[in-house]
Amino acid sequence: MIRRHRLTPLLLAGLAAGAAFVTPLRAEDTKGKWQFGFGLSYMATTDYIRSNSDIAIASSTAGEHEGLPSVTSVDERPDENMLNQPTVHDDFRFDFNASYGLTRWLALELAAGYMKSDVGNIEFFFKDATINYGGNFPSSAPAVCGPDRNAPCSRYNINTPSSPTTNSFVPVGSLTEIPLQLSGLVRFRPESPLDPYVGLGIGYLFTDLQQGEEFQRRGQGIAELTVSTEVAGEYTDVSRPTRVSNSGFSVGAMQAEVTSDFSWHAVAGVDYFVNDHFSIYVDARYTWTDAAVNITVDGAHQVLLATFAPGKLQTITRQTPDPWEDVGVPGCGTCAGDHLLATEDSNGNGTLDLGVGEDNGILYFYPSGPNPNDPFCSDPRDPRCQWNASDAVMKIDCSGDTICPWRGNARDINGDLDYDDPGEGFDREDLNGNRIMDRFLYYGVDVCSLPGATPQNTPGCTQNDILANTQFVWPGNGCTTVQPRADQGSYFPEGCPPGTTGEVTSADTDNPSDSYIIQGGEIKLGGFSLGVGFKITF
Repeated sequence: MIRRHRLTPLLLAGLAAGAAFVTPLRAEDTKGKWQFGFGLSYMATTDYIRSNSDIAIASSTAGEHEGLPSVTSVDERPDENMLNQPTVHDDFRFDFNASYGLTRWLALELAAGYMKSDVGNIEFFFKDATINYGGNFPSSAPAVCGPDRNAPCSRYNINTPSSPTTNSFVPVGSLTEIPLQLSGLVRFRPESPLDPYVGLGIGYLFTDLQQGEEFQRRGQGIAELTVSTEVAGEYTDVSRPTRVSNSGFSVGAMQAEVTSDFSWHAVAGVDYFVNDHFSIYVDARYTWTDAAVNITVDGAHQVLLATFAPGKLQTITRQTPDPWEDVGVPGCGTCAGDHLLATEDSNGNGTLDLGVGEDNGILYFYPSGPNPNDPFCSDPRDPRCQWNASDAVMKIDCSGDTICPWRGNARDINGDLDYDDPGEGFDREDLNGNRIMDRFLYYGVDVCSLPGATPQNTPGCTQNDILANTQFVWPGNGCTTVQPRADQGSYFPEGCPPGTTGEVTSADTDNPSDSYIIQGGEIKLGGFSLGVGFKITF
């Protein structure tokens, strides 16, 4: 561009030199004569992309109801983005023209030009949303996380995630324009040294656009995203997504294209004849054309993309072909899947007390969850958590002559049959002794803390995320402790949320989706030019 502008003084010097070595001023009409001109004009493209950063989507049309309608969504970008007007930057254009005088008043002109200018800058808004660790549960909390249910639990904060934003403006590239114009010119003073003229004409605008390096890099980065939600169109309304996918999808890259097309123009100028063969001109033109630069993402002028970001937290569901617990007991076909504890531990202290008539063949069915007498109970070994026979929802009595396969089969190694003792146990379905029917064990693990995790082989992890010890996480602050009533058909399995299936799924509470708002648009290439130059008449 610097080299191009250095030619401007040379052109002006040529005009001065021509005027210095010519004969005295003389007027003559141009009928039957050719004129060849060279000049320099300044071209201003009048169209630009208007920002939608100040848009708010209302729930109804103003005036339909009393008062102002409520707002359903507001564009996240700063309103000051309205000051940005992506367009073809104003620049100098080299001009050449040749005309022939058909009559004293009318001439036919063919003109061409060459201009190279920058295009941009478009809005590129990015929000990086992250929820960080809130620390471990208190040391007094039971270690119930991990595949062996003996690891401490960490947790993520339940709060508004940090969402630092980047509001940037990306240059699009370099545009080359070569206009070719045919005009009819009407002259007003053909025999005067000062000869004004006006004209109309048709033309064709040849164009070429070279995308900039930054534009290409960011555009390819968008194409490599896995997106969960896309809002596409002339503006973004989050209440009306274009596409939504729980598994993610890809979108098209950011693109900038230009079209060539016919044009119309109006021209007005004046020739100042220094002599019969040399004149200086000033020329103004306005051009209309459908030729345009079109900037899109995934085929739309504006998009809001929410990335599919399961984040660092992966939730693990431990499952077997049968439910993990609540598998029933031998000889009780109705016990499996009934959400009830079936045990001979009639006083609910976690120990088969043989000397007080336990393990006598009577199955007591207790509701899942803590002892109804103390809904705040969390440790089954706390005396307040002990059930008794009156707490049972129902019982099966096999203490008579009926032979029950669960009667008298407790394994006592040390004389105190306790669920804490390795190798000991009794007939009950609550395998981990938490007095809840655990149909599945649900916990999270920070994949960045797994052995062998690196930023290179573990998506979503940076070097700062890599942890020395495996971090098991309950999403949020743990699971709900709503007291169920098994006798009323209300059951709550351990885990959150219930019903999760599969071996590995994603958890939304770790790293919320990052979002992008990118605004392109269409820029028509018509505009206004003002030029100066000289003509030689033959």
